[in-house]
Amino acid sequence: MSRRWGIEMAICLAAASALCTSSRASIQGSPHDLSAVAGGAACSFCHTPHGALPGTPLWSRKLSTAVYKIYESSSLEARVGQPTGASKLCLSCHDGTVALTETITGVSGSTYISPGSANLGTDLSDDHPISFVYSSGLSAQDPQLRPPFGLPEALELDRSGELQCTTCHDPHDNRYGDFLVMSNERSQMCTSCHDLDGWLSSAHQSSSVPVVGADDPYLQTGEHSSLAEAGCLTCHRPHGAGGHERLLHFPRMEDNCLNCHNGLVASNIRADLLKLSRHNVFRYRNIHDPREIPSAAPMHVECADCHNPHALQRTPAQAPMIPGAMQGVSGITLTGAVIPSAQFEYEVCFKCHADNPERPQSNVTRQITQTNSRLEFDPSGPSFHPVAAAGVNPNVPSLRPPLTVATLIYCTDCHSSDSPSTAKGPHGSIYPHLLAGRYETSDFTPESSSSYELCYRCHSRNSILGDESFAAHREHLENEVPCSACHDPHGISASQGTGLNNSHLINFDVAIVQPDPDTGRRVFEDLGVVRGRCFLSCHGRKHSPEEY
Repeated sequence: MSRRWGIEMAICLAAASALCTSSRASIQGSPHDLSAVAGGAACSFCHTPHGALPGTPLWSRKLSTAVYKIYESSSLEARVGQPTGASKLCLSCHDGTVALTETITGVSGSTYISPGSANLGTDLSDDHPISFVYSSGLSAQDPQLRPPFGLPEALELDRSGELQCTTCHDPHDNRYGDFLVMSNERSQMCTSCHDLDGWLSSAHQSSSVPVVGADDPYLQTGEHSSLAEAGCLTCHRPHGAGGHERLLHFPRMEDNCLNCHNGLVASNIRADLLKLSRHNVFRYRNIHDPREIPSAAPMHVECADCHNPHALQRTPAQAPMIPGAMQGVSGITLTGAVIPSAQFEYEVCFKCHADNPERPQSNVTRQITQTNSRLEFDPSGPSFHPVAAAGVNPNVPSLRPPLTVATLIYCTDCHSSDSPSTAKGPHGSIYPHLLAGRYETSDFTPESSSSYELCYRCHSRNSILGDESFAAHREHLENEVPCSACHDPHGISASQGTGLNNSHLINFDVAIVQPDPDTGRRVFEDLGVVRGRCFLSCHGRKHSPEEY
């Protein structure tokens, strides 16, 4: 052996030794310590000082030839292709297609990576996307991605500016667990890239509620003591996600919410969603899309239609302002325009109950038929409940304090859970139409405090039966004429009704109120304050006209 050859060999061996010892303290004893399989030093499982693949960090393993199914999402701006660069090296072990001892020299075997979370397989559609260019242009397209120059030093892109497995994982260092390049406590690594609107002030981000009562065994391990500590991992998994699109724990959207909203971690929404009248999220499977146009979307209801889990807050609000639980949700304005973040609660309701042609229909056969709530609550209409604007009637003596004629109300003041012990909102009720209280619409309903519980929450029963606002209220109710026979609780569109005939929410139920046999008319005429007359027939009694 010549002296020069001996020196060169010594230099190579020293370099290989340095490669191993620089990370030996972290690799030895870690899941990447495969020295037993490699039959030598821990480093030799992946690296070789001679004959390595060109352009790699002395890589010795054979690369996979698999064609991968890649991650897809309607909200993904990045162009994701087949894995490249360092990700190909990682997948030479983690896709499970290459034997653990199969190297570029041809050494092979029958031992493969064990089934489990580390074996990603060739279906990467349930894994965080990799091998895409993370550029300033991408962050400009998606404002909820931070620009690359703002990323922490630990999160490195490759020489082509691509995000790879090694952006998040350092195979030589397991100090943070899962070979992460930095701590992900309270999702600090996730939020280094993802700048989610409203997250830093959201209720989910700061909640100290323990998550051990969640349905998902992943959250029952005790690894995360609270919702705040689990952070993004409460709902999302970077690898092996059940709901591939957006990497959710469960395939069905609602299960990711009900995972905690089961009464053991957070409010028991699940119980309300099992009631007879409900927003039936179980009926639909992943139809909601963040980019859908509400007026053209197929009819559906998912939790994400009304709630943004990244932005919801506990802050109180006053009608008509958007409640904290609905912060950051898209909506439809009174003019029919789509807005990315609703300002008022009714704008969220309008997404399904306004211009969408598949909107729910009424079971009351009205003289004026209108189920577009945007038009029903239009402030230019002859009368309406004060959801979008204060009512037009300056004289409503039946209102119970502190309500006044200037008071505005929420849709959810009437449409909500029947139980005060559960979360307020139209999740489910024992009463039809998701009503918070009993409201009978059948003819010949005996009057009682319970029959019209919903009405009497705002309107004094004593005032109504005392005829303070209408001289024949008591007579009608005692003759078992329901409130709905005359009054349309939402309102009357300006294009269909008038102040003469449709003030005071007058819009007759034609199944109960018939035309006057003498005049053929079925109308109410407003003659001034607490004055009016009707032409109609009801319960066999003619009004030809009847004046009040």
